[in-house]
Amino acid sequence: MRITIVLGPFFPIPPVIGGAVEKVHVQLASAYKAAGHEVTIISRRYQNFPFYEAIDGVNHLRIPSTDRSSSLVANLFLDFVYAVRALFFLPRSDVTVTNSFWLPLLLHRRTAGKIYVHVARFPKHQMGLYFRADRLQAVSQAIAKAIMAQAPSLADRVVCIGNPVPEAYFDAQTEAERNRTVLFVGRLAREKGVHLLIEAFALLMRDPRRQRQEWKLRIVGPHDVSQGGDGDEYLSELRDLAAPLGTACEFLGPIFEQNDLIAQYSAASIFAYPSVAETGEAFGLAPLEAMATGCAAIVSDLRCFDDFIEDGRSGMRFDHKARNRVERLAAVLSGLMASRELRDRIAGNGRRVAENFRTSRIAEKMLDDFANAAATAPIALLGWRHSREKAWSSD
Repeated sequence: MRITIVLGPFFPIPPVIGGAVEKVHVQLASAYKAAGHEVTIISRRYQNFPFYEAIDGVNHLRIPSTDRSSSLVANLFLDFVYAVRALFFLPRSDVTVTNSFWLPLLLHRRTAGKIYVHVARFPKHQMGLYFRADRLQAVSQAIAKAIMAQAPSLADRVVCIGNPVPEAYFDAQTEAERNRTVLFVGRLAREKGVHLLIEAFALLMRDPRRQRQEWKLRIVGPHDVSQGGDGDEYLSELRDLAAPLGTACEFLGPIFEQNDLIAQYSAASIFAYPSVAETGEAFGLAPLEAMATGCAAIVSDLRCFDDFIEDGRSGMRFDHKARNRVERLAAVLSGLMASRELRDRIAGNGRRVAENFRTSRIAEKMLDDFANAAATAPIALLGWRHSREKAWSSD
């Protein structure tokens, strides 16, 4: 099978400046190639990366683009320009996978083959634009339900397949003695709730007994707007919140190298991801990576975490919408910090759940679905109109 993956316009491959979606597709591309398929990735040209090269048998084409802007309108325009450029370089394919906003509307079937839209963000009422798509891959049940609610006519084309965790995360020394560290990994953006985590940790550290236990909070991730953060102003706010903690709170900045990131997960006892992005969080790969390495994970009560975190079993959750959400997060943190037995039990269960998301297992599901999509007739505009009328008539 000839598989082409067209990534968005802002992050290059290899993912040297981050990009969770980009990392996902690099992993899967290697698995597709290992299974005997011809794979091409089209991505942003960056610095001195060549226009074309083959990496581990996967073909890479890189086309001009630029950094993300703080303006949504500007980003949509940049995405459109990038999508038009991608059309000129697209190889003849059986399946074309993309997370670009505009490309599903522009792809030529004769070249692209089946149009496979990767929905890795909460849909912003644009799903109806993808009537030409043969498949919409939601990365969680929450996203699948949102797609079907926003575009009922496309419900029969939605499939839910989660994001993969690299095999290397499962090779971490989960039995090693861990530091008394609470870790956050992700973009330093307000929607990720980093300020809530610092406030909750600071609340606990006011107790002299906690101070003597020498717990630390470690925050890893980019704050630059071009890398998805909320910029210098938010970073300054976080540092001000953390000032009373002194050396008990560390800001390490972004870590993009996989082995270095695994080392951070492997050294921590607790991983906290207090996202408040009700219409932004689609899956939450970082908590799953932490679970794979043996951390006890804490997340907010967003529905996207339902696919792999059962409260009190494979992870811990707190009500991020409550008025006293900082106190609730602090209470969950306190319980895990106080009990090694609880941490070990949550971490062990979480690791077993994470096994379901190994790259090899997710790649197998994706390839099976590519084959299923390839076996169906192309979706014509007339067929879309018929399904739309049918959906309306059943309301």
